[in-house]
Amino acid sequence: MPFLLMVFLVLVCVPDAKTWPTPPWTDSPLRCVAITWLAVALTAAHAFLVSRRVRRPLHVEPALREQLLRRYERGRLHHQIGLFVMYILALLVFGWGWSVAKLWQWPGAELLILAPFVIAQLLAWAVYYDAERESHLATQRLIAESNANPWLELERPGRRAAPMFGSRAAYVFFQMRQRLALVFLPVFLLLIQKELLRLFPEAGQDWQGVINGTGIVALLLVFAAMPWIVRLVLGLKPLPASPLRTRLETVSKRLRFRCSNILVWNTRNGMGNAMVIGIVPWVRYVVFTDRLLEDFTPEEIEAVFGHEIGHIRHHHMLYYLGFLTASVIVLGWLGYFFRDSWKPLFDVDHHQYLADIPLIVVLLGYIFVVFGFLSRRCERQADVFGCRIVSCPHADCRGHEGDLDPAQCGRGLCATGIGTFIRALEKVALVNGISRDRPGFLQSWQHSTIARRVEFLQRVRIDPSVERQFQRRVVLFKWALFLLLGGALTMIVLTGGGL
Repeated sequence: MPFLLMVFLVLVCVPDAKTWPTPPWTDSPLRCVAITWLAVALTAAHAFLVSRRVRRPLHVEPALREQLLRRYERGRLHHQIGLFVMYILALLVFGWGWSVAKLWQWPGAELLILAPFVIAQLLAWAVYYDAERESHLATQRLIAESNANPWLELERPGRRAAPMFGSRAAYVFFQMRQRLALVFLPVFLLLIQKELLRLFPEAGQDWQGVINGTGIVALLLVFAAMPWIVRLVLGLKPLPASPLRTRLETVSKRLRFRCSNILVWNTRNGMGNAMVIGIVPWVRYVVFTDRLLEDFTPEEIEAVFGHEIGHIRHHHMLYYLGFLTASVIVLGWLGYFFRDSWKPLFDVDHHQYLADIPLIVVLLGYIFVVFGFLSRRCERQADVFGCRIVSCPHADCRGHEGDLDPAQCGRGLCATGIGTFIRALEKVALVNGISRDRPGFLQSWQHSTIARRVEFLQRVRIDPSVERQFQRRVVLFKWALFLLLGGALTMIVLTGGGL
């Protein structure tokens, strides 16, 4: 979701503030402001209803957690779609963009134009807090009361009390840092470029190429420095010296995997997750949240660590970067030549950017469908790699006695190693309070559901040929995309950008 949100906000900031359409229903900027903020209040009221529908039932009957979480995620998806629709209506119909241009004569107009969307999102998180907190408490009650399956028992109960969820302000601040802080980096770069052109219009005409080139270089520098930026924004700290850190470093040496550091993300026990950031090894971090380190066994953490290494070993991040860059160039090139066919549908004489709406819709749909499909397959590749890290060479293995010999790990897939990673996946759903079967589109369009990932690994455990067939299909799909996009880019270069 943060990636799609970044694309959406960047597209909103592309038009100049003075080019937003005049509302057809009024000539008063103040009325436009009033109707826009009334719409923001209505989205907050809807978020309150979504939260309230699950908060009370969760408190009364925590055993219904799975069913209620599915309802909650559906409500959040509908709210998020409604939030996007509200904001687009505010810009194109309610007259928010036009009113900002009329009332605001200082720098930063585009940033002010984003205010209704950002405030509506913050209000939604503030009211979602009640449902999230109740889901957290229901999870802890289920763990304490049932101990559902011994194989899924968490590490914490024998050592310390269940973690507190934190305050409403801490929850909103955490969501803001996690979802908005990084998203706004390209937005700020774009706004700086637009302000320079606005402040120096004459120089901007002479130096247009230099300014655009500088913007591209700045964007590339931000991407290269992203691991440092993420570490700063999220407040990541090195994993302290411990047997666990020694174990993970041993795995890194055995697999010849290099990273700058292994970091801990303090989420106030609000999330159990892990990630790898950075393409080059000297600016690369593997990150674990505090909740994951608290609740997972060392074997499960090692399996999760292997999953993150799998993303690097399969070159997923490089492939994503090349795929998205090439896709944007090719679709933009196609849109440029086909935009004449839909120009009559828009008032392009006054609002040129409206002619790009079909291209934007196609681009977002393409990202949803093609990139989502690719990302879900890459996640399964990383899952298999995580299983392999904690597996012995014997496929019919029925249990590891003590620690595995490091020389034997990673040479095959065994039932015990697959089971270890499956337990880790099940705990991700449990400790994060998400449905394993239907977590909602926002939770699963890139990673698939926990249930489907577990079902795939169980099939691999029964029949090892399933994994080999899957790997072949993924390789063929990647090469097909590579050749298709590479051929299109070659044609663009050979034709000089023309047809």
